[in-house]
Amino acid sequence: MFSLLAIVGIVIAGKKVFFGLARHWARHIMFVSRVKLKLRGEEFINPDESYIFCANHSSIIDIPVMLSAIDHDFRIIYKRELHKIPVFGWALALSPFISIKRENPRDSMIGIEQAVESIRTGESVVIFPEGTRSTDGNIGKFKRGAFMLASRSGKKIVPVTIIGSAKVLPNKKFLIQSGEIILQFSAPIEYTCTSKVEEVKLMNDVYNVLKNNLSEMPKS
Repeated sequence: MFSLLAIVGIVIAGKKVFFGLARHWARHIMFVSRVKLKLRGEEFINPDESYIFCANHSSIIDIPVMLSAIDHDFRIIYKRELHKIPVFGWALALSPFISIKRENPRDSMIGIEQAVESIRTGESVVIFPEGTRSTDGNIGKFKRGAFMLASRSGKKIVPVTIIGSAKVLPNKKFLIQSGEIILQFSAPIEYTCTSKVEEVKLMNDVYNVLKNNLSEMPKS
């Protein structure tokens, strides 16, 4: 229903209407599923500043979680195969989000350039640098694309640790379990990347922040 509403809204009023509809959709899912979202580190986020939010990814519910928690209008880079999903995929294709073919390096670079332009015009970007969902809730190996985006945009990176989403909606499951998800914003990271070596160092720094948060943060 929300996908249909988004399609109609975008056609009539343009892509900007998508963000409000998507945020409402995400919060509705959380409410109906009785999933409690606990936010930490909100004081690190300036509402008047755009960021690159880098989050771990262990469940499909991570996207509604991010939409519920972040009041910025932001772009998500997602795999183009999702367009094949009836109605939902059509809404994504019309949305301001950025699709890429992960197996096509040239297409991926076009997606990164679109994301850079979005940040330059004032919008934030959400990146899941693992590239796919973790199968066991642990953080996986990062891909460098997110940090190429960071080095080109010059925007601060905010590490975002999501805890509990794999328990609420496990991989390859479709029934959301009631429970609590913790979302921890860490202090924004400022950097200067002028080489691949520096991009890799930035990637490792963000990875370590998320890994440490996952191992140290209390689960309640």
